[in-house]
Amino acid sequence: MTLKSNKGYAINGYTPQQGDMIICNFDPTLGREIQKERPALVVSSSYYHQTTGFCVVCPITSSSNVKPGFVKLSDSHKVKGHINAMQLKFVDFMEKERRVRKVEECTTDEFGLTIQIVSAIFDFEKLIVE
Repeated sequence: MTLKSNKGYAINGYTPQQGDMIICNFDPTLGREIQKERPALVVSSSYYHQTTGFCVVCPITSSSNVKPGFVKLSDSHKVKGHINAMQLKFVDFMEKERRVRKVEECTTDEFGLTIQIVSAIFDFEKLIVE
């Protein structure tokens, strides 16, 4: 299946790229959803962003309450904390109130660990019954 795009979405000249660490305003939220303005890791494909104006992110927390599914960021980053790979969020990065902007990029190892956890969330093989 091939998707064709006649638009190239960007906000202030920026289109999120897979592996970018961005700042994003997650409010408004409900219940236990991740809240406030915070860093996040972009996990969806750059083509998806250009085609839809949306991106899928994993929020980054500075909390010391580390849980399974969290990936520690290396100390070399400006952004400190852990990627919460268990709480995916679809973000309309074109929405001005989201205030999406790039901070830096994650390492290949950090991205790989995060994607392994995200993939496990969607482990459809376990749904197949022989």
